[in-house]
Amino acid sequence: MTTITLTLELHHNNRTIKGLYAVEDHFTADYGFTIRPGAFPGKDVIEVTLTDLDLGRFDSEGDAYLCDFLQILPGDLISWYDAEEAA
Repeated sequence: MTTITLTLELHHNNRTIKGLYAVEDHFTADYGFTIRPGAFPGKDVIEVTLTDLDLGRFDSEGDAYLCDFLQILPGDLISWYDAEEAA
């Protein structure tokens, strides 16, 4: 399996927090994730970088893979980018 590292921006709610803690072994940072207050108009945003995600599934399923992996709704996912390309 080929893996990828992605940085995600998610809406801050109980569902996203629960999903993130379920996959905390994929966090790249010791502190887990960052909450940016008011980063999205009137709402807080979670920023997290996850490693060892399945590139094949992500390539074929896109956002649906991320939602399934985190057990969140599509509306919870704001954006993502390839952390390896940004470095």
